[in-house]
Amino acid sequence: MRFQPLVNIPVAVVLARKEISRSGWTILNWEGVAVLAGERFAAGEARRQLLSEADGVAQYLWDGLRLELYRDAAETYWFNLTATEPSLFIICSEEEGGELLPIAVTADHDQSTSATEADCKVFAVPIPAEIIPQLEEFVMTHFKPQKRRKRRRDELSGDGVQ
Repeated sequence: MRFQPLVNIPVAVVLARKEISRSGWTILNWEGVAVLAGERFAAGEARRQLLSEADGVAQYLWDGLRLELYRDAAETYWFNLTATEPSLFIICSEEEGGELLPIAVTADHDQSTSATEADCKVFAVPIPAEIIPQLEEFVMTHFKPQKRRKRRRDELSGDGVQ
């Protein structure tokens, strides 16, 4: 059970779709391009809009999504921020015909892994510059790293048996 998100950030995602034809078959190949943040993307539900189409690649913008931050995931956000390439994860469900529908955006690597195991498509994209300070503040407020303690060795008796 998840609690209510403490922070809700309106976002849109950009995905690129390329049709690949081989031996009479056509498949759709998708890539995550970017996550964009701002109130202008706060539509009620996810809507798709064609941004560009060139050289067989179409880029689509979906707005109406939200990046939700939860207190119980603060540790995974911290690991994400301290990684070599901090990322947001676009989670998509696959529709008939190979089309994708973005259903969530998260900074939680564990949630993205669970979505992959549930047969969702997941794309990692860089965290937008305007989201990093909000994510850092959230982590600083809600995550307190545990101090590492050395284990104390038990004393052995003279014969090596406890």
